Amino acid sequence: MKILLLGSGGREYALALKLQASAAPVELVSAPGSDALAELGACVKLDLERPAEVAQWCAVHLPDLVVAGPEVPLVAGVGDAVRALGIPCFGHGAATAKLEGSKAFAKDFMLRHGIPCAASHTVTDLASGEALIRSWSHGFPIVLKADGLAAGKGVVLAQSEAEALATFRSFMAGQFGDASRTVVFEAPLVGMELSLHVLVDVDADHAAYALLPACQDHKRIFEQDQGPNTGGMGAFGPLPFLRPQDIELMRTKLVEPTVHGLQKDGLTGRGVLFLGVMWTAKGPELLEYNVRFGDPETQVLMQLLDEDLAALLLEVAEGRLVSRDLKLKPHTAIAVVLAAEDYPEGARKGVPIILGTPQATLIHAGTRKQNGQWLTNGGRVLNLATSAPDLATARTVIEASLPQVHWPGMQVRRDIGLKALRHAEAGRTVQDPW
Repeated sequence: MKILLLGSGGREYALALKLQASAAPVELVSAPGSDALAELGACVKLDLERPAEVAQWCAVHLPDLVVAGPEVPLVAGVGDAVRALGIPCFGHGAATAKLEGSKAFAKDFMLRHGIPCAASHTVTDLASGEALIRSWSHGFPIVLKADGLAAGKGVVLAQSEAEALATFRSFMAGQFGDASRTVVFEAPLVGMELSLHVLVDVDADHAAYALLPACQDHKRIFEQDQGPNTGGMGAFGPLPFLRPQDIELMRTKLVEPTVHGLQKDGLTGRGVLFLGVMWTAKGPELLEYNVRFGDPETQVLMQLLDEDLAALLLEVAEGRLVSRDLKLKPHTAIAVVLAAEDYPEGARKGVPIILGTPQATLIHAGTRKQNGQWLTNGGRVLNLATSAPDLATARTVIEASLPQVHWPGMQVRRDIGLKALRHAEAGRTVQDPW
């Protein structure tokens, strides 16, 4: 089975490892790939923001399946261009990818289909936004979201009117180009945040989905959730205190209205939806949609999934998914990010990495190889991932593996999953104060 994998980071490396473990032999090609992905298959330099370029390669090389990692090529229409050739693609078309590509589109979708979410207003001009901030009645922080893709940096929780005004003016002045010239204002949601991934196969005649285990990401750079936000410093799943009735509530309140909403709106689903969920005093509410696997959640989910990934993704891509419970290891998985010095404001690149033999799985995210030596080459450099019968044991495996991987200036959070572990040990549930 020949598979073209789009992307180059830790998420794609985790997917690549799982694809290579499939029952049938996999010939893997990554675009643009990385030095690490080149050790798992070939790499080809393609511009993922140019659907015609990706489609042209596919027309010549005829992969059996294209798997899209990041959101940018999906929003650009790569999925549509590949499918127009009759080649299966695990990745939504541009119309459905607007659920991530436009915050305003996503909010309209949620409201139209009765999906619980924060009160919001969408603004496209300076005067209206400034007036809205000055008359804001939902309390602080005010959540400001750039409408379009902003590389994960387009959401600000403004703690005061002054901060909200300054942020809004910066957005409207083009801080993120056209992506921030429309701004969504939201009331704050308070509670416990979690990530829910759903495989989605929807068209006019068919609506199937399959839930993956809920995960929890850790966004702040420092332990105890201190410091600036990052792309994610680690994740674990499933949550030890999430009960079957809690999962069922997310299914009925969030997942099923989303799947049926796609069908009602004439949108095709051929991939994964990653729902950002806040569990509030009212129950689960939707923060946002992502139209691809999360990072570092993918690294956790690939440790838990006990299925042939290539066959499963092809099933979705070809519109053959049957709604069912996926086969999972009866484990808890954890992924911890090893980040470069100066991350998230920057990243010190070119630092030699000392690699021993960690017990946990080593996942390359931002590395390059020079003269046989691995060097740092991004903000999130490596991940350590593992699964074990319970969260405490999984954390112990990571802790034992950490001395095997290091470099000067490396940043790591050693408390991934610790708050959740204590929450569970105290007998608390998702509905108890977090």
